[in-house]
Amino acid sequence: MGDRKNYLTDQLVKYCQKLDQKGFGANHDGNISAKFEDTLLATPTAESKGNITADMIIALDQTGKKIAGIGKPFSEISLHLAAYNARDNVAAVVHAHPPFATARGLVGKSLAPTMPEAIVSIGDLIPVVEFAMPGTEESSIIVSKALESCDVFMLPGNGVLAVGANIEMAYLRLELTEHLAKIHFYAEQQGTLTPLSANNMEKLLAKHAAVMGAPLKKRHQASAEPTQTPATSDELTRLITAEIKKLL
Repeated sequence: MGDRKNYLTDQLVKYCQKLDQKGFGANHDGNISAKFEDTLLATPTAESKGNITADMIIALDQTGKKIAGIGKPFSEISLHLAAYNARDNVAAVVHAHPPFATARGLVGKSLAPTMPEAIVSIGDLIPVVEFAMPGTEESSIIVSKALESCDVFMLPGNGVLAVGANIEMAYLRLELTEHLAKIHFYAEQQGTLTPLSANNMEKLLAKHAAVMGAPLKKRHQASAEPTQTPATSDELTRLITAEIKKLL
């Protein structure tokens, strides 16, 4: 079990570095957590993500109270707890402020991908949820509701929150959201986005549901029944990574 904890700790540090390198947060922006047995491992508050090291990772109980580590829990731990409580298949949460997606959230513009590979990876809509003050019960309710129909969403004035079966998957969903927001920003300066036909969208959503195992309400309603066996966590990570690489 110690090896698993060390692995998750290393993953937390790795993806903190990626958030910093990609410019997905300034100052102390962003936070990452992951399930470990009946606890959570998480980044501490008031630390630049580029400075996070393994010995700074803290352990929390299921209510967000610190049980080990030298730092303090971040103030928005309630958002992470809401995500874990909303769905059993959430094992990691990444929250950051990538500029293009954060800007889109500030003006209330949901993101409807029109690139086929992105729809297979992330679905047909990355919504902007309702505004709520951080740390309030209302914000936790909003997170729970959003995760009924998506794996990543924009919070007005508070960046992007993504979930996954592991830290890499959650990070890649956030990274892809920023990539798509940037593409849409430039495309919208040049003209009108060309929508996919209803037939093609249906096919892509069926493939998306098959890959993801159709865990969400919206996917059950909008997609055909999957014809494949739901992928394992490692397979999901590989598939999502492959789709994102096609875009980069």
